[in-house]
Amino acid sequence: MFVRSEPSLPAAPLVSVIVPTYNYGRFIGQMLESVLSQTYRNWECIVVDDGSNDDTREVVGRFAGADARIKYIHQENRGQPAALNTGLRSFAGEYLQILDSDDLIEARKLERQVEFLESHGEVDIVYGGVKYFHTQEANGRHAAAREGGGAWMPRVSGAGVDVLPALVRWNIMVVNSPLVRRSVVENVGFFDETLAPAQDWDYWLRCALLGKRFEFHDLAETLALVRTHPASSSHDKRRMYRVILLVREKIRSLTNDPYVLALNEERRIRDQESLAFEEIDHGGLGECLSQMVRAGLANRRAKHRAKWIACACVAPFLPRRRLKTLVSSSLTGFLPGG
Repeated sequence: MFVRSEPSLPAAPLVSVIVPTYNYGRFIGQMLESVLSQTYRNWECIVVDDGSNDDTREVVGRFAGADARIKYIHQENRGQPAALNTGLRSFAGEYLQILDSDDLIEARKLERQVEFLESHGEVDIVYGGVKYFHTQEANGRHAAAREGGGAWMPRVSGAGVDVLPALVRWNIMVVNSPLVRRSVVENVGFFDETLAPAQDWDYWLRCALLGKRFEFHDLAETLALVRTHPASSSHDKRRMYRVILLVREKIRSLTNDPYVLALNEERRIRDQESLAFEEIDHGGLGECLSQMVRAGLANRRAKHRAKWIACACVAPFLPRRRLKTLVSSSLTGFLPGG
């Protein structure tokens, strides 16, 4: 069902919803319906098609033809961060909402988060909770993306150094959770196009480093709703860990804070080991050996370093299951005198 544009109150600030998309024509109609269902009416929705070769153009075209607030931009395939940056160059709103084309937002998200920012001038970014749903059960709501998992968002509030440690540990929110002031974008700039699919984590880190104030506010009917399906970028763990390590390298150049740098280094070692385990499970021999050696060299503890290097030396001669067991075994059982 399509809803025609409605006149907005002149005083209502414009919200720009930026939607990067690539070959998600099967999902994007449901996403647009969630935008059309917003109780807040003064919005524009900019869909940036990153070179799709499915029916994305036709699906968005039908919605745009029925509601002038929906705009369609097509570009050659350059990746999600580049599509986001195209949207940032085009948006006119006082507030920014990013929405992946396979996800949804609850009906009062824009209304209540705009009200909050309008009455709390000291806050730059407001964000709320998240629930997950599976494609085959669109009305289902789960606390975690995977069965058996728990809620992961730390729900932190504060400015700059108050939220930086939480952000260095890992991203504090899904990309469709926050509503952001235009002034933040004008100060922080564009997304780093080399860091897909972790470009939003890098962006919030840069916001914190520039002293922006984040506020978690658990308002009713403002949930970010994230779809889980096999094509989601979060399912490619090897790719994700490689990008996480790139972000951790970038953090080293962005701050001189000793605590933040020590925390980042601790997490970098852990992430490098996680990537090595993923390569043992799923990678080719060359990449497996490379990441195991990197895990060894990254580790500050000599025995752990020696264990990773020794396992890399025997890796060509062992089945992967046996190799993973060996790497996972206790140091006392692996090294003489351990």
